[in-house]
Amino acid sequence: MTLTLFILSFVGGFFSGLLGVGGAVVLIPLMLYVPPLVGVGQLTMHQVSGVTMIQVLAATIFGFLAHRSGGFSHTKTILAVGIPMGIFSLLGAAVSQTMHGNLILLVFGCLVVCAFVMLLKKAPAELDIESNDVDFKPLLFMTVGCAVGFAAGIVGAGGGFILIPLMIRILKIPIRVIIGSSLGILFLGALAGAVGKSMTMQVPWPYLTPVIAGSIPAALIGARISRAIPTFAIRYTLITVVFLTMLKTWWEIIAAWL
Repeated sequence: MTLTLFILSFVGGFFSGLLGVGGAVVLIPLMLYVPPLVGVGQLTMHQVSGVTMIQVLAATIFGFLAHRSGGFSHTKTILAVGIPMGIFSLLGAAVSQTMHGNLILLVFGCLVVCAFVMLLKKAPAELDIESNDVDFKPLLFMTVGCAVGFAAGIVGAGGGFILIPLMIRILKIPIRVIIGSSLGILFLGALAGAVGKSMTMQVPWPYLTPVIAGSIPAALIGARISRAIPTFAIRYTLITVVFLTMLKTWWEIIAAWL
């Protein structure tokens, strides 16, 4: 199981740094379905959500530092979205303790569908430029942080896969700034979510070493590549990842509820 978790976390960490997501949108389905396929055991949805929250915490801080060094991040956005997101992520993590694993998976599936639909709508052309200008609206930014944080805390994700489409469609932030800023936001949310998962005994601690060891170097590699490729490539990669995750997740949801 140790080697399997290391490899899967490396994949999740790479996409975290590349796309500005926490990596859970990739890691959750991988951790649910790969271990039994390779014969190393089976993780429950509660265990997976606990592990991925810690993975997101590790990957986002290192990915954010790498992107910040390139100059594309917005401190006011990070704080206005990240702080309320962290508070509500803690609340969502606590609520998830009382939820059935299949219900948590259903919530995750619904979030992935919402993210995919929003990503299909092309961002305005002015957001696809190399700019760090942000039309900062504190109340709107805080509202987005609260909503994403609560949902992310439930499923054990950083929430980047739903946060990024909202930052494009609703907050109207330039895409390059989104990638750099979202990791800082997700770190604040994941920090609170990790506390909530830990306090409610949902984190399988023996699995954390390979998860963190795989996530950190992969996030740095992904961030370096992200800064070197055009924004349209980042967008279409994210759409592809979310689409494949959506198909697999809903296949499992339908199978579980039949």
